[in-house]
Order: sequence, then C-alpha cells, then structure tokens
Amino acid sequence: MQVGSLIAAGYDCEIFEAGPGRVVRRSRDGRSLEREAAVMRHARRHGFPAPEVFDADGPDILMEHVAGPSLLEETARAPARAAEHGELLAGLLRRLSTVRSPGWLQAAAGRPGNRLLHLDLHPGNVLLTGDGPRVVDWANAARGAPGADAACTWLILATATVTQPSLEEGRAGLLAAFLDGVDPAAARPHLRAEAQRRRAERDLTAEEQAEIDRFLAREAGEASL
Repeated sequence: MQVGSLIAAGYDCEIFEAGPGRVVRRSRDGRSLEREAAVMRHARRHGFPAPEVFDADGPDILMEHVAGPSLLEETARAPARAAEHGELLAGLLRRLSTVRSPGWLQAAAGRPGNRLLHLDLHPGNVLLTGDGPRVVDWANAARGAPGADAACTWLILATATVTQPSLEEGRAGLLAAFLDGVDPAAARPHLRAEAQRRRAERDLTAEEQAEIDRFLAREAGEASL
C-alpha cells in the first residue's frame, strides 16, 4: 500500500499517513496483519469500539485514523481522574466479554471459552476520541474465557514500569477502580499464565520480572485466605 509520513511507532508495528482520515498500520517484520484486520472487523460488527478497517493486504492494514490521546496519556496528565479511567477500562472489558469469538480464531491455551479476547487491553491501547474510546492493537486476540482478558489487564496495571511520577500517583486509583468493575475471582486463576505469556513476548527488565514475581506471590497469598 502507498503510505505517507510515519506518524507513530509501536512495539511491532508502525503507523503511516494514508490520506484524509486514514492510516496504514504496517508490521515491522513483514508478518501478515490480515487476521488482525478480520478480528477488528468482527469486533466492530458486534458493537465494540475497534477502529474501522478499509482494507488489509499482507503486512498492511488500511484503517481509520483514530485521533485522540491514549488513556495512558490522560492518566499522566490528570492522575486525579485515574479512578474514572479504571472504570472505563473495566467497562470496555465487560463489553468485550459479550462478544462471541469467530470460530476461526485460535484458542488461547489454557483459557477455554468462546469469547473474543484482546489480551493486551491496557491504557496505552485505548485512544480517546470525540466519539468515545477506540481500542487498538489486536495482535494478541484469541478465543477463550473473559477472565483471561481481565487477568492480562490486571497484571499490566499492577506491574508495568512507569517513569512519570503522575502515572505512579494514579496507579493505585486506576487499579482499584478497574478491579471494582471486573470479577477478580474469575481473573485470578489466569494470572500466572498471563505472566508467563508476557515474559515470553516481551523483553522485560530485571525490575519488571521481579515485580511480576512479587505480584504473583501476593495474589497467591490473597487467594489462599
């Protein structure tokens, strides 16, 4: 696909201008994004706020240009609103838990179920627009139990390294409000599997590894009470 200027870059994809209101999401390693595009279309058809997809061809997705700050940026800007942002995250996961997965989508290992899972729904992947939130980056989408999605978000909120003092200030309120809006009991059995997947997929620092270990030990203790 023809692309214009680079406007953003993530962990494994880059975003390029592609005309008014449109961008191309391109994988860095050339892997096909057609499955991801199909997942986004499925989510959107079922009323979930994924970006609109216009076309997909190999490593490229032509999609709507979602203009707006991320929930992460908004939390850094206004940590006093962290609880509100945690409620928004929980609400998005509750909405997603009502969407049945397409039959062709691979199952998440050890998380049996028939719901559509995002498996990376954190504040950096929620963009706030004038029309409401949009959830981006569906690379990890799978079929399974909604508790696994909640566990993934819980793990990220609790253990991800943050460098901005305002984000650390808002973390506790964000996490508490998120947990109030989901079912921690359904999520807790999936925490260890989600931690293993995160370790396998990301080049985590020693500090992040240690924080995950502490978190898992703490939650195992809570579950045994």
